[in-house]
Amino acid sequence: MSPVIVALLPGAVVGLGLALILLHFAPRIIHVDDALDRLGDLSLTPASASTITRSDRIGSWVSRHVPNIPGFAAPVKQLDLLEIPVSKFYAQKLQFAAFGFAGPLIIPIFFQLALGFFFPLPLILSPVLAFIMWTAPDATVRAKAREAQREFTRFVTVYLELVAVALLGNTTADSALTSAASVSDSWVFRRIRREYQVADLTRMSKWDALDRLGEQIEVPALVEMSRMMRMAEARVGLRDQLRAACDKLRTQVAADDAAAAERVTSRMDVPVMLTLAPILAIVIAPTLLQLTTL
Repeated sequence: MSPVIVALLPGAVVGLGLALILLHFAPRIIHVDDALDRLGDLSLTPASASTITRSDRIGSWVSRHVPNIPGFAAPVKQLDLLEIPVSKFYAQKLQFAAFGFAGPLIIPIFFQLALGFFFPLPLILSPVLAFIMWTAPDATVRAKAREAQREFTRFVTVYLELVAVALLGNTTADSALTSAASVSDSWVFRRIRREYQVADLTRMSKWDALDRLGEQIEVPALVEMSRMMRMAEARVGLRDQLRAACDKLRTQVAADDAAAAERVTSRMDVPVMLTLAPILAIVIAPTLLQLTTL
């Protein structure tokens, strides 16, 4: 039997045993949104069966059987904001983990075939690299979600201004929210319009829909806007409050953008130093060599 197979069998058996134990004893928590997703997707344009790929089916199976523990559970709120299906997310995680596990195995095979001796160290690193690659999509999704939340907040400032302008006419708060959301076709306004459509079907008020959306995608500006719009039930004037909230939110967005730019600039310090280090070494090396030869 090949030494590669002999080295792989014990690790594969141990890994399979640990996986079975983890799946058996891990707590299972049924979420309402997951149950509704399994019952069917509530969408205006149902997807055809031809668009479901094999990787999506595999990802859907993994999402149903993976334990709901840190490191394995999907970031549902971030995926919902980015409109990425959970099945596609798990399919990507599985692909990354497979590449991470199979990548180091090429090294011992190369040593065995090309040089004639067995090098077992990469076989030990395969499970570690597979777990690192498994968690890599989580960090990517969270980073993209943070950028999407900042962009959503920026669009909320525009939406506040549009609602305040719509309230100048003889219109209700409900009509102002609807008309202002139909001005743009950006992804933020499409998402708000979709929430309003669901609110109409469920006989929910527009401000309750904004509050639910803000909590769902973790955008506090929407929650604050829903709180102000709820004052319309008490016949309170909203235009001045909306404009004041718009100015305050613009200041917050500018501060957040400045902080993000500062973080990006600070991350550039290390690459710049690494770029300057060889140049400084080339400049200083002749002088040091002359001093050491004296």
